[in-house]
Amino acid sequence: MKKLLFCTIVLMAVLACNQKAKEADDSSGKKADYRALYEKNLATLKTSIAAFENEKIDDWAAAVSDTASWFPPAYGAGKTGKADWQKTLSMYVADWDSLKLVNPNFLPGVDSTTQEFDGSVRYYGEWHGIHKSGVHTVVNFYGSYDFNKDGKITSGNEFFDVGGLMNAVKPK
Repeated sequence: MKKLLFCTIVLMAVLACNQKAKEADDSSGKKADYRALYEKNLATLKTSIAAFENEKIDDWAAAVSDTASWFPPAYGAGKTGKADWQKTLSMYVADWDSLKLVNPNFLPGVDSTTQEFDGSVRYYGEWHGIHKSGVHTVVNFYGSYDFNKDGKITSGNEFFDVGGLMNAVKPK
């Protein structure tokens, strides 16, 4: 009886270890897939940022889905779409020179339900520029972006102090 009990315990331990190893293998494969998706989407986002810095709004628009949702940073602004996003970025390009993202920190996004990587990209950074009034501006920025299967941006949530920026450049 002792031998039977001992063998049962050993068998259960072996099976438990094998199950954990299988779960770990499945998890690491899934993480590798999401890591690759994140890297692909990160490249798209960096391309769109470079297009904005180089004042090539049409190139920026090529990285964004026509059905994209944009959640602008301005107080009281509701969800809009690609056309409004593009118009706003065009305004910044028209009113500022030397727009440059400084000290970016790119991070993978996570699904809010599962807390697992989901291929989205977010970043913190400082946007530097020189307004047409001659005022040098620096804005702390945070953005989070989702992508479709084609690698285009489908959603952008952006946060920075728009009011403070506009106050800094308004005529005195």
